[in-house]
Amino acid sequence: MKNLKYWAVLMTIGLFFNACLDDEPTTQVTYQYVPIDSISIKEINPVKSVTEIKTYFTKSNDCELFFDYDYQISGNERTVSIITSLLRNENCIDAPQAAVNTLQFVPTSSGTYTFRFWAGIDENQQAQFIIKEIEIP
Repeated sequence: MKNLKYWAVLMTIGLFFNACLDDEPTTQVTYQYVPIDSISIKEINPVKSVTEIKTYFTKSNDCELFFDYDYQISGNERTVSIITSLLRNENCIDAPQAAVNTLQFVPTSSGTYTFRFWAGIDENQQAQFIIKEIEIP
């Protein structure tokens, strides 16, 4: 019985130290806002139907990926920004690359909607926007 307790304590200590080892490589990810270069809308659909809005932006390297939209609603105004994820500790090729992603807009009522797409910061540190109004039938 004494021998069994000894081995149980020894195994518990061994598991404790083994669980703390940091021997697996980890990829660091950072998230950032990226300016929208331009947008395009081919077709405007009626209420409760999807209107696709293509957003074009520039990635800084091939390790930068589209992550999500920051989509803020205030009445019939929408403010849209692109968030990308940037993988660190990877072999990345630093070369600007054009990219596109599609925002799916489903209006709940008819009327005029104003979209403000974040296009970056100017030399006076003021936010710049591409403003597009669309009329939903």
